[in-house]
Amino acid sequence: MVPRVLGAVALGCALVVSPAGCGGDEKNDAKTVWAARVCDGVKRNAKRISLPTVDQRDARKSRAAILTFLGDMGGQLQAQAADLDAAGAPPVAGGKATYQATVTNLAKVRLELGHVSADLRRAQVTDMNSLAKALRSYQARMGAFASYQGPVKDLRANTELDEAFRKAPQCQGVGT
Repeated sequence: MVPRVLGAVALGCALVVSPAGCGGDEKNDAKTVWAARVCDGVKRNAKRISLPTVDQRDARKSRAAILTFLGDMGGQLQAQAADLDAAGAPPVAGGKATYQATVTNLAKVRLELGHVSADLRRAQVTDMNSLAKALRSYQARMGAFASYQGPVKDLRANTELDEAFRKAPQCQGVGT
């Protein structure tokens, strides 16, 4: 049970914060410059988060490792939200609506992650069975976000922004 839940967490984390690609300075139109700024922020704030080590002999230690992991993920999501806030709505047709939907999705994931962390922190964990029971909250709450791939993916739903993300060298491999 615990490895399956952690696998789902890892997949979600990898999709949200996978920054690969190269930077570059190129004069572009406003939408490409905006996309490059967003990608720079994603890459700047993304760090590899290691999956927590689950010690089958120490459920409390395992819970602490999972809580650290969830906290790190929450911190990355918060940094992404701050970068989006700094960038503002993109300068494209339908940009404000796409931006609002993206910010809303990111806020929902952050909120649920916070609830999961709080639930796990309050749970009485004495052995691996009680830890697995406490993690069921995660599975139920975060299951709705299994397909969430991060803010860049949401922004790319707008065809003009998708084009801008493809054109900006900073965005190669980000949110794809």
